[in-house]
Amino acid sequence: MNIKELIKNLIYDDDYSPMTLKELEIYLKADKYTKSAIKDIIDELVKENKIRISNKKRLMPLTEDEINLIGKISIASGGYGFFISNNKDFDDVYISRDKLKDAHNNDKVRIKIIREKQISKNAEGEVVDIIERANEELIGTYQANKKFGFVICDDKSHPDDIYIDKKNSLGAKNGDKVVVEIISYPKSGNPEGKIIEIIGGKNDKNIDVLSIVRQKKIPTEFSKQTKKEILYIDNQVNPKEFEGRTDLSNLFTVTIDGRDSKDFDDAISIEKNGDNYDLYVHIADVSHYVKRHTALDDDAYERGNSTYLYNIVIPMLPEKLSNGICSLNPGQIRLTVTAKMTIDKKGKVIDNVFYESYIESDKRLVYDDVNNFLEGDDDVYDDDLLKEKLGLFNELYKILRKSREKRGSIDFNFEESQIDVSESGEVLNIEALERGPGNKMIEEFMLIANETVASLFAYMDFPFIYRIHEKPSEEKLDGFKRALNAMGYNIKGNDLHPKDFQNILKEVEGKKEEKIVNMLMLRTMKKAKYANYSEMHFGLSTKFYTHFTSPIRRYPDLIVHRILKYFIENRLNKLNQTSLESNLEEAADHLSITERRSEDAERAVEDLMKCKYMTRFIGEVFEGRISSITDFGMFIELENTVEGLFMYKFSDHRYDFIEDSLKAFDVDTKKHYTIGQEVSIRVVNVDLVKREIDFYLEDEDEIIS
Repeated sequence: MNIKELIKNLIYDDDYSPMTLKELEIYLKADKYTKSAIKDIIDELVKENKIRISNKKRLMPLTEDEINLIGKISIASGGYGFFISNNKDFDDVYISRDKLKDAHNNDKVRIKIIREKQISKNAEGEVVDIIERANEELIGTYQANKKFGFVICDDKSHPDDIYIDKKNSLGAKNGDKVVVEIISYPKSGNPEGKIIEIIGGKNDKNIDVLSIVRQKKIPTEFSKQTKKEILYIDNQVNPKEFEGRTDLSNLFTVTIDGRDSKDFDDAISIEKNGDNYDLYVHIADVSHYVKRHTALDDDAYERGNSTYLYNIVIPMLPEKLSNGICSLNPGQIRLTVTAKMTIDKKGKVIDNVFYESYIESDKRLVYDDVNNFLEGDDDVYDDDLLKEKLGLFNELYKILRKSREKRGSIDFNFEESQIDVSESGEVLNIEALERGPGNKMIEEFMLIANETVASLFAYMDFPFIYRIHEKPSEEKLDGFKRALNAMGYNIKGNDLHPKDFQNILKEVEGKKEEKIVNMLMLRTMKKAKYANYSEMHFGLSTKFYTHFTSPIRRYPDLIVHRILKYFIENRLNKLNQTSLESNLEEAADHLSITERRSEDAERAVEDLMKCKYMTRFIGEVFEGRISSITDFGMFIELENTVEGLFMYKFSDHRYDFIEDSLKAFDVDTKKHYTIGQEVSIRVVNVDLVKREIDFYLEDEDEIIS
C-alpha cells in the first residue's frame, strides 16, 4: 500500500480522531524529507475531493452526502444541465440554466439540493462550487475577423462563442471546422481559446461526419509501430500454423452476412446427431495475429471496437487483418476458434467442445437470399447440400428461439433505419428495415455460443469478462407503466421478471401501437455493459453471458478468445489467474466506455443523416405516430423512422400537459393527444447543427364538435 492510500485509509478509519497536518506528520513519524511529500499528498486528496479540511484545519473524511453531491455536469442542448454524481447509485439531479453558476459541460462541481426528488421527476439542484474545469476540446466553425475570430461550437450545450486571438488561430480560414481548447474563463465576456487542430474546410467531403468522430474522440489513425507490425503478417495462412489445431476444413461451412459486408468473423456448420443437433460456430482466431503487449494490440484496445458510420467505417483492426487474413472468406483456409455444441430437441446444450481449429468456408451467403429461401422461395439456390443444411439450421433456430422465449427472454420487434448514403455523404434514401428469419437465425446461434462460453468459465469460477444487463430502475419502470396505462395496457408489480415484459410485447403484437411500445420498452432498459463478474443478463433472461463471436470488431471478444485458448491448451493456472484478476476490471470499464463512445457517434451520425434527408421535404405533409409526450411538446415518428418534435410554444393553440396520463390537451379544440396516436404533420424546419427536426401538427385545425 502506498503512502497516499495509507493516509486516506487512516482518515476514513472508524476509530480516526481528526488531526491537523502537523499531528498527522507526528503520527506518521515523518522526517524532514517526507513532510513535504505528505503535504503534497494532502493537497492532492483535497483537490480530488477524497478528504476535506475543516475550519479548525483538521483533516476530515467526507460524509456520504458530501460525496454524493460531488460530480460532473452534463449540459443539454436547451442550456439546462444534469448533475451526475461520482456515486454511481445516486440519481441524476436537474440543474436549471440559472442555477449552473457558469458551469460548462463535464466540469467537476459541487452542488446542493434545492428540491427533493418527486414521482417521475428528478431532484433539482444548484451549483455551489466549480471544482475543476473540464478544459475539454470542443469542435466548431471558425469565423474570422481581421485581428481575431470566434469559434461557434457544434455542441450547443456550450452556449458561448469562443474568442480566438489571431496568434492562436493556427491559420484557420473562415468557415473551417476546427478543434479548440479553452485557455481562460474571464469573469465577464466570452471564454478564450486556441485552435489546436483544423479538421477541414466547410466544403470538404464528409466534414460533418468527421467532425462528430473528432468530437467523440474516436481514434482514426493507427500508430506508426502498428503499421510496421502489419508488414510482418502474411496474406495467407502458413501450413505450419495448422500444427496443434483440429482440421474442420471438410465440414460444410457457410458465412451469412449483409450484401455489402467485407469482414466475416463467424461461420457455421451443422450435422444431425441422432435426435440432437451438432452446431459448430467458427470464429476468426484474431488472437493468433494480435498478440498482447504489441502496438497492434494497444491500438485495438484503445479503440475498443469498430465504429460504423454508413459510408465511413473506423475499424478496430487494420484492413489487412479485418478484411484479409482474419476474414473467413469462401474457398480460403482460415484459423479459427470453434465452439461445437450438441443441442437437444428442447434447445438445451447437452455437450460442448472447444477447438483451436482451421476451416474453409464453402459459401458466402447474404441475408436477403437466405431470408427469401427460409420464407419459401426454393429457387433461390440450386445446391441440394446447401438447401439441406439451411433446412437443418432453420429447424435448430426455431428450437432455440422457442427455448429462449420460454425462459422469458425479451425479443424486441422494432424497425431499424435503412439509410443509404453515397461515398460523398449524400443521403439517398431512408426507410424502415425489419430483420428477416436469416438475420434472426444467425443472431440465435451467436447467442447460444456466447452463453455456452460464459457458462463454462462461470462454473469454473475463473477470472473472465462478462456481458451483463441490470434490471430497469424504479424511476424508468414507473414512467413505462404510466405510458402503457395511457395506451390502455397494464403491467403489475414492482419486482418484474423479463417474462412480464415479454408478455406485454406479445399483447401488442400486430397492433398499431406495437412499434411505440417496443421503443418505449427499449428506452426503459438499462444499457448492457462489460464486467469482470457474472450477473444476470436481464434482457436475455440468462444467468451467464459474454461476447465471443466478433473479435474482428470487438475487443472484449478478443480477451475472451485468449482466456478460452488458455483453457483449450490446458494452461489455466494461478499465474495467469492473478494477472487476469488485476486487469479485467479496468478492461471491462474501459471497453464499456469505448462502446458507448461509438454508439454516441453512430446515433449522432444517424440523426445527422435523417436531418440531411428531410431538408428536401420542408413544407411537405407526412403521417406519423406520437412516440412521446412532454410538457414542452410531442415527438412524432414517421413511417421511415425519422422522428421530429412539435413544440407547443410555436403553435397558436394553447396546450396542457396531463402528466398522470401522459396526454396533451389542446385547450382551443378540446382535443386529446396520446402516445401511439396517428397524426398528420408538416415539416417546418431542419437544424443540421443541432440535428433536430421541427414539425407542425396539421391535426390542430380539426375542431372537435
